[in-house]
Amino acid sequence: MFPDSNDRGVFDRSKVFVGLTGGLPAGHASGMSSDGPGRPTRRRRRRLWALLIGLAVGVVVLEVGSCLIVRTGLISARVPTYQLGTSAATFWGDVSPEFGVWHLPGIRYRHQKACFDVIYESNAYGMRDVERALDSDAPRIVVLGDSFMEGYGVALADRMSNVRERQTGIPHLNFGTSGNAGSTHAAVLYMKFASRFRHDAVIAAILPENDFDDDLPKPDRYQAYWHGDHPAYELRYSLPSVEQSVYRANASAAAFDLGHALREFTYTKNVIDVFYSAYKQGRNRSKLAGAVDQPDSRFFRYTREEFHRLCHSYERMAAAAAPRPVVLFTIPRLSDFAAHESAGRNPLDDELAKWAAGIDNVHFVPLLPALLRRHGEDLSALFLSCDPHWSPAGHCATAEILTAAVGEALAVR
Repeated sequence: MFPDSNDRGVFDRSKVFVGLTGGLPAGHASGMSSDGPGRPTRRRRRRLWALLIGLAVGVVVLEVGSCLIVRTGLISARVPTYQLGTSAATFWGDVSPEFGVWHLPGIRYRHQKACFDVIYESNAYGMRDVERALDSDAPRIVVLGDSFMEGYGVALADRMSNVRERQTGIPHLNFGTSGNAGSTHAAVLYMKFASRFRHDAVIAAILPENDFDDDLPKPDRYQAYWHGDHPAYELRYSLPSVEQSVYRANASAAAFDLGHALREFTYTKNVIDVFYSAYKQGRNRSKLAGAVDQPDSRFFRYTREEFHRLCHSYERMAAAAAPRPVVLFTIPRLSDFAAHESAGRNPLDDELAKWAAGIDNVHFVPLLPALLRRHGEDLSALFLSCDPHWSPAGHCATAEILTAAVGEALAVR
């Protein structure tokens, strides 16, 4: 007979079970937590939900706070439109089998950053310009170059070519475009496309910051480039077909632009843009004052081969344009001014001036020293506060310098 269960000598069945399971608690022996089956998984889910809810609340608080500081005027930022328009992929892309990057015709694209809100529109020929005819009885000037000449970030009326058109009464046909458009692109675009438009002079801009690099073929882009060694260059294309480019423009299936969407649907992104723009402007002013290390300016840093390719492009353009005058000028970025002032000169402008003197119809204008002389007290005002491209003031200053330097050559009547 077993002892009474209240007696100290009671037979403890749990101890027998523990002994049989190797001294572990019953829950561990059966492979379950002491909290019961499934408890750890539920705890992890609860923690994840708490984290997600906390993040969502944080995002809402940030958005409401951004809305309040914008609506009350504490920060001058864009207001979201809550409408998702077309992305940049509808306006810029590798389009032409002859010269690569261009605009699709008849496209309207709204381009927005913290310091600008601009509408770009392409005409029937894909130019960011008013409609132009191939033929004309009136004198006209062809304008070539990259994003600066296209008027990146400014309204059409504020663009350099439009400023000169108003000042002179001479139509300026603008063939500028953003997106990997260096000297080779400009030369081939002129020879195969822009030269078809009746004109009397050519203005072409050189951006040393990226034109040397843009002349090199990219494996995933469709572009024209010079193959071989100076002076025996051959024009080739980086891909067999423009359709193979990853940068192919497509108006009906535009790529999704997350930044564009966030600006259109949130105050937070627009407030962040304002603070980032203020940071960049502060760095630009520091560079002008020499307070930070200067990057290697491409007015100083280029190879012989890069220089030869650049000159070859404009030699071909000048030959195709002759006897029309071709005006070339170099565009400095903000960081280039400090490098130039430190040295008192820059080798690229010196070499281009010497090279241009040997070609009858080429006129070279070194823009950098001219801007220093005229606007050295506040060079940063010539550039957008949130972007390295020219502000309307920069476009106007450039138009004035070109008129003063080569006004006679461009006074085609």
